[in-house]
Amino acid sequence: MRYVTVVAYPSEEGLNRLDRRVNELGLEYRAIHRMELLSDDTVAMFAEGRGDVEALRRILSELPEVFDFSISGDDTGFFAYTRYAVDDLTRLLMEGRRESSYLIDMPVEYTDDGGLRTTYIGTEEAFADALFEQPTGVRIEIERTGPYTPGPRHVVSRLTERQREVLQAAVELGYYQEPREATHGEIAAVTGLAETTVGEHLRKIEAAVFSLLHVDTTDR
Repeated sequence: MRYVTVVAYPSEEGLNRLDRRVNELGLEYRAIHRMELLSDDTVAMFAEGRGDVEALRRILSELPEVFDFSISGDDTGFFAYTRYAVDDLTRLLMEGRRESSYLIDMPVEYTDDGGLRTTYIGTEEAFADALFEQPTGVRIEIERTGPYTPGPRHVVSRLTERQREVLQAAVELGYYQEPREATHGEIAAVTGLAETTVGEHLRKIEAAVFSLLHVDTTDR
């Protein structure tokens, strides 16, 4: 079993109207945790992001191709469920996934330069479909590949790019040493983030790690 991580860069014609409006507002989606093509030709997406939540609500309310949505959180971090009419590019991508034998290791992450980072799990033969049968309007770059072994790499792959940056700074500064050698403020100075944002990222990082641990609390 192997994995390959690729970053897809949609061209302007590859963006649907919802994506264009989100980009115009400067909203930032961090990761797509679930995305499904439904039988009524709509897409259901559960995503994590940050930015002007009220502006996002206004956009989702105004666009006729958006049928349902729900947002939890605030400008520093939110989760959004959206069901919207499928566009041609998304239909090709989602139908192609159904017809191939590879699996997608969620979440799909948004990169700082406008790409979508996706990790596929399967065989090399299955990856050929994922990498070389992309529709017009998408440029694919292979980021890394190798044998797939669930463990530390898998845990890190669950983090967003920004969370990995915060985690790397925290480890290098000694935040997880005993006794602790760094503060949220020192990590903030290295990453260029607000101290409260660093604290939020560290809580999410720790939640992601501990969610993968199975601790037996039964008395023996």
